[in-house]
Amino acid sequence: MVEDIEVWKQVFQELMQEVKPWHTWTLTLDKGLLPNILKPGWAQYQQWTFARFQCSSSRSWASAQVQVLFHMHWSKEESKGQVKMKVFAQRCQKCSQPAFEVPQFTQENISRILNNLVLQILKKCYREGFKPVEEIPTIKDFSLEGPRDSDNCEACLQGFCAQGRFQDPQRTHSEQNGHLRRPFKVSCGQPCPYFLDQGYQHTI
Repeated sequence: MVEDIEVWKQVFQELMQEVKPWHTWTLTLDKGLLPNILKPGWAQYQQWTFARFQCSSSRSWASAQVQVLFHMHWSKEESKGQVKMKVFAQRCQKCSQPAFEVPQFTQENISRILNNLVLQILKKCYREGFKPVEEIPTIKDFSLEGPRDSDNCEACLQGFCAQGRFQDPQRTHSEQNGHLRRPFKVSCGQPCPYFLDQGYQHTI
């Protein structure tokens, strides 16, 4: 994740420059971040998403319930904003003394997660009254089956499990109501419909 953070920062800057080009925003990692524990004036956004893991023994696995946590703050007086980010880790089931491993995200899913974050910044920090939009779903490489391994999930062990709150990232609210909506492909270079609906001419 230390290496990947530069990718997250770059994509985040590109997105924010599209919607708020005159404002300065920063994105940093904060391993001490906890859900629902906020400083005054800060807002929160959480997303459960798909990612892959690899342990020191080169074993690999995937999870569709990886929690990504953001805390965000906007200073109108300084025209500056900051976002703190934490990605919860998981441990290998087969190692005898496993360490927590950070997840690996595809570029596609990084873009989707950060698109959702920017929409939350516009709503919670700028109070812009755009119409409600559905969260852009992340992409799973394949279907995952079997029980959740809560003993090796950092978020579960800290009491922040996604159990009961997780929604399949390939399904949207409209699909659950009987209307399938095709996932939006954010790397196509075409204007993002979520931003176009709000008057932002953003492409990815």
